[in-house]
Amino acid sequence: MDPTVQQISRTVRTDAGLCALWQSDYFVETGDPDGWDDWASDDEILVQAISAGALVPIGVGADGVFEVLIRWNISGSGLTERERRHVLVSSEPYLLASPGTIYIGGLEEAGDLPGRDANRIDLSSGRYSAVVHLIDWKAESESVGQDGRPLEGALPDFVVEVRAEKEADQVYRTKSATFSRP
Repeated sequence: MDPTVQQISRTVRTDAGLCALWQSDYFVETGDPDGWDDWASDDEILVQAISAGALVPIGVGADGVFEVLIRWNISGSGLTERERRHVLVSSEPYLLASPGTIYIGGLEEAGDLPGRDANRIDLSSGRYSAVVHLIDWKAESESVGQDGRPLEGALPDFVVEVRAEKEADQVYRTKSATFSRP
């Protein structure tokens, strides 16, 4: 892999049915731990955040714990051959506008909440294109233990490719559902 490529893997949990990359400053007003479900269940608010490049949804509409790998400073293909063999579906590009720091976690964690720095990612200020890939890690025998749980070195649930924006007039996905249904 190119030595300039950076990546970070995080195990994230969601009870909102959606994980995400986000700018915390955008969610300062909504970061109330007791009221997150009011705004997180409002698709119009989510679409506004997505359109502004403040939120990239990562999900399949289910609660749970997921391994998410974020990879940036990519040239060429942003997936390894192993990941490409097990991609189930990929999103259209989302806009991600980084103020210098972004976060990964369950949607309910968006905002200025205690403990969020564990999922902090330093990403140079700028506009990026983010593509989310859903990986079928269970289809790779080297990833699954006899108990059905992931083994050390298992593929992640999601890989997010983050690339510097190339065209200012690029059209981005603005839906809160990460993937289009066939």
